[in-house]
Amino acid sequence: MFQALRRIYVAASDFTRSRRFYGETLGLPEASGFENDWVEFGLGPVLLKLTPLRSGDVPARNQVAVVLSTAKLEPTLQTLKDRGVTVTRGPSEEFTGRSAEILDPDGYRIIVFEASDLHPDEEWVPMSKVDEKVRQKMAKKRLKEKGKPGKPRRPKISAKKGKKGTKKKSGKAAKRKPVRSTSRARKARRPATKSAKRKKRV
Repeated sequence: MFQALRRIYVAASDFTRSRRFYGETLGLPEASGFENDWVEFGLGPVLLKLTPLRSGDVPARNQVAVVLSTAKLEPTLQTLKDRGVTVTRGPSEEFTGRSAEILDPDGYRIIVFEASDLHPDEEWVPMSKVDEKVRQKMAKKRLKEKGKPGKPRRPKISAKKGKKGTKKKSGKAAKRKPVRSTSRARKARRPATKSAKRKKRV
């Protein structure tokens, strides 16, 4: 039945103003056009065709005009803000990536989309190959995680044993004199008795 999505039509109430917005502000390259009748912006396989709004028609402001892909969402939004574009929604997380929303001069909604690492951008990948691409990205991610250097483990310091199976002491602990038992220490501290003094005199 259908083979591909070829063009997206956007009808502008002010053709010159919208042409500057899509061409200069958003930076879409013009592919072809004819005076003030229409202009096409080419970016990838899908063309955006801008035409003047017919007399009596009103822009459908609740409709999404176009979805634009970007590699990094935040820098793109910051560039648009610097150019006077208002971000009306987002950034917000989605199943396949992250997105935000801006408005064109007629109030048409434009979605700026950043695909996630594991979900390829469907605009460039045929649906029949999406599962294959996801598997490839998962495999690459696992390889990266395996290749990351982990924290070096500290070797366990085991106490060396002597000949008799006792632990060897090093440094100040080895030079310390053995502590006397409490009973011997007390006897050494006691003053000499009278009988002991008499024996010494004799």
